[in-house]
Amino acid sequence: MDVKLDMVNKPQSVIIGKTISRRWAILLHSGFNVLAFVLAWQISYRVAILVFVCSLLLWMYSQYFKKSYLLGNLLVAIMTASTIFILIPFDEKANILGCLAYSIFAFFSNLIREIIKDTEDIKGDSKFNANTLPIKLGIKHTKQILFYLQLCFILMCLSFTILFPAISNVGPLASFQFITYISLLVIIPSIYLLFKLWNADTKKHFTHLSFIAKIIMLLGIFSMVFWKTY
Repeated sequence: MDVKLDMVNKPQSVIIGKTISRRWAILLHSGFNVLAFVLAWQISYRVAILVFVCSLLLWMYSQYFKKSYLLGNLLVAIMTASTIFILIPFDEKANILGCLAYSIFAFFSNLIREIIKDTEDIKGDSKFNANTLPIKLGIKHTKQILFYLQLCFILMCLSFTILFPAISNVGPLASFQFITYISLLVIIPSIYLLFKLWNADTKKHFTHLSFIAKIIMLLGIFSMVFWKTY
C-alpha cells in the first residue's frame, strides 16, 4: 500500500519499482536492520534492544499505522522524542532538563510536520481509504489544530530560550549565542510557518510548509553545539 500511495502522492520520489525492485528493497532493509542490531550489541545490550524495538515499531508503522487516525503521527513523534534519552544511561553527567527540552522540541516539531504531510497528501490518501486527521476532520479543522500546536511550539521554544542560562552550565557568551541562534533560526521561522499556515489551502502550500517545518527541525538540532560537556 505504501508504494502505491507514494506513486500517487510523490511519484517523483519513488525508487522502489523504478530504480530498485521490491525484492531487493526488502533484502536491503532486512540486512541493514540486522547490521544495526549487531553493531548496537557491540555497544550495549540495552542499545541493541532499543534498535530492535525501534525497527519493530517502524515496521508496524509502515504496515498498519502510517495512514491511521493520528496514531501513526503520534508514534513517529514519540519515537523521535525518545531517542535523546539514550544519552542518560551512558553519561552520568547528562543534563536531564536539557534532554527533556530537546525531547519536547522533537515531539512537537515532528508531530506538526507529520500532520502537515498528511494534509499535503490528502487527495492521494483518500483514494486508498486512509483515515488520516485531514481526511477525518477536513482541512479547515486540521489547520486549526496545526495552528494551536504551532503556537504552543513557539511558546515552548521561547520558554526554553529564557530558561537556557539557568538549566545549562555554559557561560554568558554561549548563552547569548544560543538565545540569538534560537530566536533568529528557530522562533522566527516558526512564526513565519504559523502565518503561512493560516492561508494555506493547496497541495503546493502544504509542501512549502512541510519544507519549512523540516528546516526548523534541522536548525533546532544544530543548536546542540552550544552545549558543552556537563
